[in-house]
Amino acid sequence: MKANGISRDVIAELRRELDRHPVYRAVDSVAALRRFMEHHVYSVWDFMSLIKSVQAVVAPAASPWTPRGDAASRRFINELVLEEESDEGLPDAQGQRTFSSHFELYRAAMREIGADDKAALTFVERVQQQGLQRALQTDSLPAAAREFTRATFRFIDSGKPHVTAAALALGREHIIPDIFRALLDQMAVSREQAPTFYYYIERHIHLDEGAHAPMSLRLLDQLCGGDQQRIDEAVAAGREAVRARVVFWDAVLAVLSRKAA
Repeated sequence: MKANGISRDVIAELRRELDRHPVYRAVDSVAALRRFMEHHVYSVWDFMSLIKSVQAVVAPAASPWTPRGDAASRRFINELVLEEESDEGLPDAQGQRTFSSHFELYRAAMREIGADDKAALTFVERVQQQGLQRALQTDSLPAAAREFTRATFRFIDSGKPHVTAAALALGREHIIPDIFRALLDQMAVSREQAPTFYYYIERHIHLDEGAHAPMSLRLLDQLCGGDQQRIDEAVAAGREAVRARVVFWDAVLAVLSRKAA
């Protein structure tokens, strides 16, 4: 399945819309970056659920263990979990190595610039205590983040691994490097003003642009198994995932524009 039997032209058009999105330029101050991060943090959180859902199919934690599927795909998804759940962070004050989930790293970046990370933490605690659907009703959850999270969990709850993998490969791994590079290029916040945020962004560009993007496509190919219906469903899911990101950015841009007015 070349690019998973999925037309690169279809995905490329949506990626171009993301690459050109005006939200990046709207991050024109540290105050604007705070508001951006207070929305974006929820997509950082739900990414781990997307990965774990795929891992449960490709490399499930079960005993007794038996090998299944392609070893390279198992390694990819396990490495992705390792990096998202316990990646290497910035050295501590004594220069020692630190480890952190990307969600925790992002929250540290928020606190560093004075953004409010408590609302996201409260939301995650409510997910743990009350379940996702109840937590999505949390008043402090931004409307744009609520809709984006709902879109993510529609893929997860589809019961179709190739659909979830398409959201992961085409809606995240394949587009995030370009999104984050556009943000760094266009926002008016320096590395000195937000060092941990820069580390987070550059870490993702490095990881996703290397092995992650091509391996996620290989995994999607395997889950589709050459079945045309699955390929079509993967195409639809990939387009929906990228469209959800565009809608999310539109809503975040509206918030930033209102604050600037």
